[in-house]
Parts: sequence; structure tokens; C-alpha cells
Amino acid sequence: MPIKKILCCLIAIIFSALSIPAMGEENPVTAMELYSLADQLIGRALASTPQNDPLSEDARSEDGIALQYGSVIIYAENPELSAETPVNTIVIADDDIASIRGITINTSVAELMHLIPCENTDMSGNYDDALLYLTGDAGSGYSYGRVLRNGQKIMAMEYGIADPANEIRTTITFQISGDGVSQIRLDGLHEVFGADVSDELYAELEGLKSQKWYSRVPVSYIGTELNRFSEEDLDFLSLSYMTAQPEQFEGELEDMLIDNEDGTFLRRIDGDGFEAVFTCDEAGQNAQLISYTILSDNLEGPRSVRLGDYFQEDFNRFRNGEGAFDEAAMSEVLYGTVGTAPYGLAEYGTGDEMTLRYVTDTLDGREVELYLHYQNTVLDEIILHTL
Repeated sequence: MPIKKILCCLIAIIFSALSIPAMGEENPVTAMELYSLADQLIGRALASTPQNDPLSEDARSEDGIALQYGSVIIYAENPELSAETPVNTIVIADDDIASIRGITINTSVAELMHLIPCENTDMSGNYDDALLYLTGDAGSGYSYGRVLRNGQKIMAMEYGIADPANEIRTTITFQISGDGVSQIRLDGLHEVFGADVSDELYAELEGLKSQKWYSRVPVSYIGTELNRFSEEDLDFLSLSYMTAQPEQFEGELEDMLIDNEDGTFLRRIDGDGFEAVFTCDEAGQNAQLISYTILSDNLEGPRSVRLGDYFQEDFNRFRNGEGAFDEAAMSEVLYGTVGTAPYGLAEYGTGDEMTLRYVTDTLDGREVELYLHYQNTVLDEIILHTL
């Protein structure tokens, strides 16, 4: 299917029938937008020459033959680009080229959510995916938006339009790094999308609608918009800190009873990616959790903090901006009064180490601290413990 202006218009007309009424300020992504963008990028390429050698082995990939034009790479079926050349994929890799709705490299996730509104702003779904919107049906065609992620780390935001009758699915995918777009891909410009595959995708997206057990943690660059660390945060995906018992942990465990030789006892459980310490009696019973350390990036803590997070990612999940900065100590009170729960404290240090400390009081009279340690701005230690 060569990409020509006349064909673009025909396909756009087909897909225009699949559009739905506007949600918020904008409509969902349309085929008209995608094919107009493709036409624009191919037109620019036709007016120049590739900067790479399309005949080289390095130019061949599963997407097709790569022809590089500055910050745009066109993957085509032939090594020479013409108005008749079937194009499979187009990649935008720099911010000097705008895609649909002015979206460029470095556009933030928040801006994307504003420019392409959705019905699922908190991204409720499962650990790997969340459906943003789904309109139409499997028989006559549909459009959709979804998030591909690894927990809180958004990997991509994909928007597609499928027309099973014409065996077409066209998508624009915004690859995400940190909190911004790092690459933009247009796919499905030539590939045949069979009705059976279309039905399978629609069923997958429909199934994703009902999965609501994992959501994106609220983030904001305005710290006073966020909530303080509280007792609610002690009940999270990996654990319920206030009620956890040794018997609840599964897998291969090392369970040790420690005699403090002062009439008190501890029970330490080392598991897959964590260490939990309880106070208990001499029989290991009547246990109460006093410390939980996360040792693996497969586990998440309160507000989904995870080893490998960047400092700024976690900082923007908790309330801040209410206290003062102490230049001598290189520390900042984020909220509250240090020493009196609840409070938050950031310690920036003078080297490569930083810490975040959040302390909350609980209804049963305890004070619990979330301690986050960063080396070179990367989270390398998570401890939740009773003070």
C-alpha cells in the first residue's frame, strides 16, 4: 500500500466514520492525523537524500529497510524511496519534528494526557498495561489508547485505529523515558492486519477494561498538591505493615528466632527480595512487625517506590514545599516539624548520597518511618520501620 496523498485521504475517510464524540478538549487519535503526519514526513524525505546507506546490511531490520533523514527514519520495503514505495514504519527521534497535536520528543506524560484525553486518568489496569479508551466494536472497527508499563515506569503510550474490513491497523506509539517522550513511532502503514488478529486485539483490550487492581500513583511538580505520608500508605501491594504476620509470607524463607537475652525476642524472616523483623514471645508468637526492608526491584513499597527509581520520581509522589531549606545541613523540611509525626525530611548531603524520610503516626500510637536512600540519585535502599 504505497503512501500517497490520494490514498491517505481515502483511508482517512474510512476511519473518520469510526470517530466518536470528543472526550474533554480533544477527540481520540484519528487516522486522518496519522496518515497526514506520514504523508508530511515522507514528502520531506522525498525532497532529500538518505544519510545512511540503504543497501548496507546495517540498514536491514524487522521493520524494513532503514532510510535515515536527519531525525526521521523511514522503514520501507525498498532501498529507494519514491511516491510508490511501500512504507512500514516511520520513527521520529529528535524534538525538531512535531508529530500529531504538536507532540514532540520530551513532551511530558502529563501533557500527553492533556492533548489526548482518556477515560482512565489514573491508569487503572494491571502491572503491565492500562486501557485509556476503547471505542467502536470488533466488527465495524475501533480506536483505542493504552499504556504499556513496568509498574510505575511507563514504557510507552500507544494509540491505534483498527479497520478489520480493510485489514488495517495504524498506530502511533510514544516511547517514554523518565517522564517524557523519547521516541515516536508510526506503525501499520503497509502491514496487513487480518480480521482474526483484529478480533484478538479487541478481546484483549476489552479484557483490560475490567482489570483495575493496579494504578498510577499521583505525581505532581507542585508538592502542596500531594498528600502527606500516612497510615493508609502502610497498606501496599507487597504488604500490609500494620497487620502482617510471619505465616503470611510465602516461598522459600529463612525463619530465625532471636533471643535478645533481656527477656525479649525477635523473629526475622528472610524471603525472596525482603527482610522482615517482628517482636514476639519466646515461642515466636504474638508477633508484631517492626521493620520491613525491600531488597529486590521486583517488590514495591508505599506509593510504589521501587529500587532503581530516580530521586525526583519518588520526591514528586509525596507532599513537599511546606518547610525550610537548611543550607548548612543540606537538608529540607518537606512538611511538618521534624521529630513530631507526621513530617517529611530530605537530606541532600554533600556527596553522591541523598535520603528521603517520611514519618507518620498511627491510630494505635506507633510512629512508622519510610526511609529511602539514593546513591547517584538512584534508589538503592528501602526500609519501613517502627521508631
